[in-house]
Amino acid sequence: MRIVKRIALGLIAIVVLAVIVLYAGSEWKMRRGYDVALTPIKVPHDAASVAEGARLAKITGCRDCHGANGGGGVLLKDPMVGTIAAPAFAGVAARYSDAELLRAIRHGVRRDGSSLFVMPTDAHTYLADDDAARIIAWIRSLKPLSGDSRETMRLGPIGRALVLTGKVPPSVHLPDVSARMRPADVGRYFVDVSCAACHKLHEQSQSHDGKQTVPALAPIVAAYDPTAFRALLRTGVGASKRDLGLMRTVAVGGLNALSDDEIAAIQAYLTAEAARVPPQ
Repeated sequence: MRIVKRIALGLIAIVVLAVIVLYAGSEWKMRRGYDVALTPIKVPHDAASVAEGARLAKITGCRDCHGANGGGGVLLKDPMVGTIAAPAFAGVAARYSDAELLRAIRHGVRRDGSSLFVMPTDAHTYLADDDAARIIAWIRSLKPLSGDSRETMRLGPIGRALVLTGKVPPSVHLPDVSARMRPADVGRYFVDVSCAACHKLHEQSQSHDGKQTVPALAPIVAAYDPTAFRALLRTGVGASKRDLGLMRTVAVGGLNALSDDEIAAIQAYLTAEAARVPPQ
């Protein structure tokens, strides 16, 4: 009987130790500070800039996660994984300076220096200063509403394990590769600031939730004729007519804000990339 009790106590001690390591380790990763300098930015406030910022916030996916009107929303709620929530923009803007908003958008770093999570900074890091300023102008135009989400990120044991093991990495992106102005090659630019959040140019990958295989972008776009590609970005309906899941959501929620000329420029850039790097 004593042996059974000792084994039970030993197992309990192992479980308690594992919980402590899981909580402490994941907490350290989530609270770790990053030294990313603030960059001054001049934010316009005219109606045209705010309207363009609202359009860009759709194209770059801001409104997919933070709500069509910037009121925030819950991306995932599971008792074991936790709550993954995107905050309402008006509440964030009330606490952050323009430079702090820019750092959060482009580098994934909070006001206190810790990293955001589930933020597509691999794409947002390419946002030019003038476009980032327009997005911030739109964010600044938003007023707090009673229906704004109050949810915050709270991780359960599986969520903490994913953070601790690096399966859900911090969103911090240290290199600054942005330009001062939106470049003339808008095809490559919009691929960088939007499409790159999910796709790689020449190789397939997995979606962030691991549920979908994401095709290599250049060869699949090169296979579309211009009319079909324009329909894809407007409606999320591909050549096969099957449900494309996240692509349909992204197209209807944001990519349909692209102009015809911008869509044509995106296809021209990706078609040239497909010709430059033949499929393996």
